[in-house]
Amino acid sequence: MKRSNRRYRIKSPLRFITFLVIVAGLIVGIFGYASGFNVSTALVKPSDRIAVEIVSGDTLWDIAYQYKSSGKDIRKAVYEICQANNIEDGHIEEGMIIEIPQSL
Repeated sequence: MKRSNRRYRIKSPLRFITFLVIVAGLIVGIFGYASGFNVSTALVKPSDRIAVEIVSGDTLWDIAYQYKSSGKDIRKAVYEICQANNIEDGHIEEGMIIEIPQSL
């Protein structure tokens, strides 16, 4: 059997490199799809807090009492609200929006 001594020449290097990039992209895409790497996960957790706007006359104690679960110490609920909103002195103002943890 006679062996062919053909030599292939690349006429357009740009076309050849483009072809290789496309083929490599297809291979990576097919591998990623087959192995499940195409599944995305959210970087942001669903909100586990309730936004509450402070109105005239509101206090942290009233808000904590309204949103705390039954049996939970109100002092602990106030502390958790302060921690969630970086409130150091317990001072809130009308129009302020605070977040109440749902696990309160």
